[in-house]
Amino acid sequence: MTLSDPSKIQQQMYTRERRGIFRSTEGYDTIAKSKGLDPNWIKKALHPFCVYDAPAELSARGEKEDTAYPKAMHLFHNDTGQMVLGRSVYRSTDFTGLRSTFFTHNYVIPADRIADIVNKSHSWLDVLYIDSYDIEQGMELAELDTLPTAEQRGGAPSDPIAWLESIGIGEKLFKQLLFAVMSSVASKRKVYVALDVPIELVAETACRLLGVLYTCLPYAFRQTLGFITYAKEPQSRKGIHLTFVEKGSLRPNDRNTDKDYTFDLASQRVTNADVDFSKQPYLDLAWTNLTQLDRAEDFYQFAGQMLADMDAVRHTAITSYHELAVFYQVEAGNESLYDVNKNAVLRAMLEYLTPVGAITGKKRLNELFMSRFTREFELVKQRQIPELQLVKCLKEYAELPDTDVDKQLVAYMIGAIHNAQLDKRKDRSEAFYTLVGSQPSLSRAFFDTVLNLGKASELFEPYIQQQFLTAIKAEDVVQLAYQWSSTHPQTLKNAFFVELAEKQLVSKLRTESDAVAAVNATHDLIDELLERNRDYGNGTLMQKLSYSADLFLLTELNLEQVRKEQLLKIGFLQYPDEVKSWAARFNQQVQSKAAIMLAAYQWFVEQDPDETVFDDLTLSELDQVQKLGRNWLQRDIIPDQFGRLVLAFYCEAPSGTVDYGALLHYLQLNSPDKETLYQFMRWSETQMNFVRSRKLVPAYAAAIVSYFKKHDRDAFKNRANRKAYFEQAGTALKPVYEKARMELSSPLVKFFKRNKKVSLMLVTMLVVVGGTLLGLQAAGVFEPPAPVAVEQPSEGKKSETDTLPQTGKEHKPLVFAELVTDKVEGVDKVTTQLVFEVATEAECAAFDTKRIQVTFNDGKQIEYKDRKALSTCKANAEDQLGSALPDKEAVSQGEDKQGSTDSATGDDSAAGSGNTGTKPADTSADGKEKDSKDEAKLSENAGKNAAAGETAGALPYRITVKLGEQISTSDIREVAVGTTIFPFIVK
Repeated sequence: MTLSDPSKIQQQMYTRERRGIFRSTEGYDTIAKSKGLDPNWIKKALHPFCVYDAPAELSARGEKEDTAYPKAMHLFHNDTGQMVLGRSVYRSTDFTGLRSTFFTHNYVIPADRIADIVNKSHSWLDVLYIDSYDIEQGMELAELDTLPTAEQRGGAPSDPIAWLESIGIGEKLFKQLLFAVMSSVASKRKVYVALDVPIELVAETACRLLGVLYTCLPYAFRQTLGFITYAKEPQSRKGIHLTFVEKGSLRPNDRNTDKDYTFDLASQRVTNADVDFSKQPYLDLAWTNLTQLDRAEDFYQFAGQMLADMDAVRHTAITSYHELAVFYQVEAGNESLYDVNKNAVLRAMLEYLTPVGAITGKKRLNELFMSRFTREFELVKQRQIPELQLVKCLKEYAELPDTDVDKQLVAYMIGAIHNAQLDKRKDRSEAFYTLVGSQPSLSRAFFDTVLNLGKASELFEPYIQQQFLTAIKAEDVVQLAYQWSSTHPQTLKNAFFVELAEKQLVSKLRTESDAVAAVNATHDLIDELLERNRDYGNGTLMQKLSYSADLFLLTELNLEQVRKEQLLKIGFLQYPDEVKSWAARFNQQVQSKAAIMLAAYQWFVEQDPDETVFDDLTLSELDQVQKLGRNWLQRDIIPDQFGRLVLAFYCEAPSGTVDYGALLHYLQLNSPDKETLYQFMRWSETQMNFVRSRKLVPAYAAAIVSYFKKHDRDAFKNRANRKAYFEQAGTALKPVYEKARMELSSPLVKFFKRNKKVSLMLVTMLVVVGGTLLGLQAAGVFEPPAPVAVEQPSEGKKSETDTLPQTGKEHKPLVFAELVTDKVEGVDKVTTQLVFEVATEAECAAFDTKRIQVTFNDGKQIEYKDRKALSTCKANAEDQLGSALPDKEAVSQGEDKQGSTDSATGDDSAAGSGNTGTKPADTSADGKEKDSKDEAKLSENAGKNAAAGETAGALPYRITVKLGEQISTSDIREVAVGTTIFPFIVK
């Protein structure tokens, strides 16, 4: 819409005529308008309000008199900011004289003139309207400078309260109606009022009631409210908040109005307007202002000033006027409104004083707040304890720009905390301290004042003690001490503060899981703080804290639990002379602990330490240091640590400078493997603590022999160990190994080694006897008799005797042991196998490996079950041995599968008995090729043994059983297989 003069008031008229501006035929249309009104805007914004519905009551009785029908005045604000003020009236006849119609006259007021019209007076309620117009006069209306008003005005009555009572509106109902109207402006809920007056007086009464309401509405509401003084039915319209309807149109439980505010004055029924009037201070003020219009206008000006820099939403929020009503009345001397809820009043004041420039721009409110501050300070001086929220408000006020109450606030806080302490209100005093500490500038001013006024013992020391107690770590204590001493240098002269910092540092160190790391972190933090602020004057305090941390380690560190890595990180141990001088100030216990720590530090920090690191120790201290070192070295036994390890067993004794037995026992218990002990023995051969005159110290040599006898009896039976360690031993160590090996030999071997002459004589006699026997055999003296034919029993019968072929003389079965190397998980492993020799095929076939028991000379027994056996028995014996083989092999030997073939290989076997025979060879498809080869090899060996049997006495049948582990065979006495006892021989 384009106005010819933006400041002019425009006009528009609407009715039923022969033609109009927008139509050339008869009907309802705009018949005249000012030139500043845009046609499209007229149709969109004004036409919807050009309407009139005659009252049902008058229509029912056929009323013809135009003046009997209520005049419907309306006011609304459009989206472009203009205000439309108009009126629609009933006309009994139109231009034809045949039908009724209505006539609407609207004034369109520019946005910048609305405030002047609705705020200053209510004359606009009595504006003059035109009820008819002759289009022959022209369709253009004049633009107006002002609204035309009647000389006699019927606005607000002179005695509003009395007039309200006359139409059935008391104080409560009026406050409800005012609350509903103000709430409707800020929400989408509508207000519908049905007056209890004759229908002819509805519009007039509504207009006068609007006059009363407008005197109670702040300016922002006046510039927003829309209303209609008469409507036939309640109907929601955009821009209309308050509608006066025909009596009887507000029906109970009407779904169209169930969420709106309704006031049916005839029945005194009000909906959705129940409020707690004790919490509506503005409604109380508005009611009293009905008879004090000057005070009302002063309040509106006060409210406008307070809301000028606030968010637009607050201008039409009823809560804003509740707050402002309290401020206004407290300013006028109504202290009860403040006393009943001090916190809420002060908090609300702060919100209005927070915007930039508000302190200087809202002098009335700022002065009011300062008067509250002064009042509260007086109460503190009277030993009252203020509420925490109230103190927060005062503190936040002091933080606002353009305020100058820092000194007053500090004095106020001192008094408040002092009062709380006197009344033993610890919770309140701690809360006040928290408020002080939350603002650095306030904290600095507060504690400077406390320290300078000599009130440290009352107000500073209890607070700082609590601060240190709540610190979690030692670093927190250092940080706290630094902050306070740098912010308040006076604290450096406060003995309580300095001593408390030292004590709390030590207290926190006691709770640290790693005290050494905590102390080092403390030193690092102190160095960082002092480096950050070189001009800082509390270096002495930081040095005291650093000293306290080191003193804690010296006096309280538990050496029994300290780890090597921890001790080596203790900085002061790098300066042994200073530590000794320092420790000399304390008792003997501390001096002893210092000596132990220094010795342990030098022992493990030096590259090649020797026994001189123990020079200053007593025997008791030496024992503690060595115990400490032994604990540290348990999991670090490697060749590089052998020299350090020896010091753990250093001693002054006639037998040598090392406790050799304890050293080897320690190695035996903690070494990762036996090879580490052998490596240590080889290393020790080059060390002066273990060798004298090119021989091992006797005590050390004895300890080595004792070790092998007690813990490593099979050491010399391991070929790998012999080659790697024992055979490579030097001149000092080799005799000791020989002695140990001798001690571990069998009694017979020991006898021969100890009696070499007797051994030589026995060997000579054996050679002579052997030669004689060979000569006799060549002469045929030992030819066996011809074999006797034995009748074979018929099928199903037994022979009368079970006599097997006999050899020339009776041979007892025997067993001996061999060491073999097998692949176990890809690694060569030395294991023991037992070799059983029997004289007859029957014995071989009956051999059962389900249970084998090995008995030693000392009575010890080891039992093996279900071991695998390989033999040189005939085929009938192999079936019996099959039970000792794995399942697949047993099946393959007992069944003929997939074309297994038999091959006769018996030449070697025949050589032993003088007969030619065949030996079946099982080659099943899924059999083990290795086992077949082993059996073939055993068969070959058995044949060779049988061939030499007559001359060497070897038994012809052999069974080999692998035990799966390596055992000591020198002390085996016998081996039991089932119930048969085999004597053990050494080969």
